[in-house]
Amino acid sequence: MESEILLKLSKGDKIAFKLIFDTYYKSLSLFIQKFILNAEQSEDIAQEVFIKIWEKRILFANSCALKAYLYQAAKNRALNVIEHEAVKKRYQDRILHVEKTEDFFYQHFIEQETNRLILQTVDKLPPRAKEVLYLNLEGHKNQEIADQLQISINTVKTHKASAYKFLKENLKDISLLIIAFFIHFNN
Repeated sequence: MESEILLKLSKGDKIAFKLIFDTYYKSLSLFIQKFILNAEQSEDIAQEVFIKIWEKRILFANSCALKAYLYQAAKNRALNVIEHEAVKKRYQDRILHVEKTEDFFYQHFIEQETNRLILQTVDKLPPRAKEVLYLNLEGHKNQEIADQLQISINTVKTHKASAYKFLKENLKDISLLIIAFFIHFNN
């Protein structure tokens, strides 16, 4: 009887699979829970092990071979999850450490201040030039911008050129601001 069920399982018989699942699922979940303290995660891992059995259609010689496979696969998967969690924890700890450093603060302060100055400068553009610039920054091509704003492509090009010229002239002092900031905070 046992070998007949294992043969049916290897051929994709759903009833044989359900019988084996019902027989071993709870004990496999409890086994995994010895490694993973989270019951829900342990159940998920047990389900993954059974999914692999279903997908691979392995023919087990006997119930001992099936049990050995189930418990070894469960242990390996649980250890992988534990290692993954440890890697995530180390990464989170490193991020928290980095965030606390002054360099992180300065970097983000400069980034935010630069963004603020750029947006402030863009707001000084004439309305149509600002529209063209934003559409261009979103990745729209000149013809698409012209169609959307119902203007000629040459008008789009003129607005873009004047907007970029305006930004270049008005943002040239940002690099001086950044240098001054570093000199001030590093002394």
